[in-house]
Amino acid sequence: MVTTLYIIRHCQSAGNAGGRFQGRFDGPVNEQGEKQLDLLSLRFRNEHLDAIYSSPLVRAYRTAEAVNKFHGLPIHKDEGLLEIDVGEMENKLLSQIGQEYPQLAANWDHAPDLCVFPGGETMAQVYHRVGETIARITEDNLGKTVAITTHGGFIKNLYARVQFGSIQGLRQSAVFGNTSVSILEVEDGVYRWKSVNDMSHLPVELQKAPMQYSFHTEAL
Repeated sequence: MVTTLYIIRHCQSAGNAGGRFQGRFDGPVNEQGEKQLDLLSLRFRNEHLDAIYSSPLVRAYRTAEAVNKFHGLPIHKDEGLLEIDVGEMENKLLSQIGQEYPQLAANWDHAPDLCVFPGGETMAQVYHRVGETIARITEDNLGKTVAITTHGGFIKNLYARVQFGSIQGLRQSAVFGNTSVSILEVEDGVYRWKSVNDMSHLPVELQKAPMQYSFHTEAL
């Protein structure tokens, strides 16, 4: 019995475009994000879905609503799908964080598994939360097809877990674009990626991230 999980990163938000390390800051969707949502809804128009789960943050929930536009399913808000709690660094400019927390910034860029966010989570806690959440959603939907809208930090941890089998895999984990769709299949407790980071529903100009994944160049 195969359970299919569509793992979808949220649309672009003002914080993404503004170079801020959002974490759980609940900022608005920007104009580019709105365009991405319209196209994402069409991407899922003819896909069979049994359930939809979303992080409670606006940028993720709006993404779930777009996925749901032609389905009319209940959207289950799940706090396990939240972005990393980055504590006192929340919504700060990445350039500012690079100056104030140089060791943490260096870890994020080169050894993210070692990150400990002051007043927030450790990356080890995030990695554990991601595994627990996906296992629980899978167990509740065995044999079904589920859409999950969440965040870049969550998906990077999930990718590391499935692809590399350890938190150290974060050092090689993929970068996931806004409204990217990845398909994760689960059978007899075995997880495997069917596809990763598909943004084919977007034109090239809407696929481009405003910055790269580094404290000096891109927002989480």
